[in-house]
Amino acid sequence: TAILSMHHSTTISSSKQFCSVTAFDALDDRLAMSSKMGATSALQPQTAGIAGPFDVCIEVSGNPRALQSAIDNTSNNGRIIVGSWYGNTDVALKLGIDFHRSHKTIQTSQVSTIPSTMTGLWNKDRRFALTW
Repeated sequence: TAILSMHHSTTISSSKQFCSVTAFDALDDRLAMSSKMGATSALQPQTAGIAGPFDVCIEVSGNPRALQSAIDNTSNNGRIIVGSWYGNTDVALKLGIDFHRSHKTIQTSQVSTIPSTMTGLWNKDRRFALTW
């Protein structure tokens, strides 16, 4: 399980920066690496309900339980970014009245192509140089 969750600082909202990043993972070595890379907190997944809610959750594990946790622990009007690929697996999610009234946004992130709105600024070589 890997979820990055972020709280937005209301005092610096005009700069669009986050004041904290919380990483969730079931593997201790990944939690340690998250802390080393600058996560404010690195926690076991079962603590998400206590640590949240979060303004933005980024789900990158491909585990349906992690996606549901991201949805459940995102603030009202928050955003869930799905960076995982679930393949041909059917995923059942709880999207009942609480989800409907929360005005949360679920957005996918597909990294094999650059969105057409960004091709004037980014190409694959630039993206690769930044990430690797």
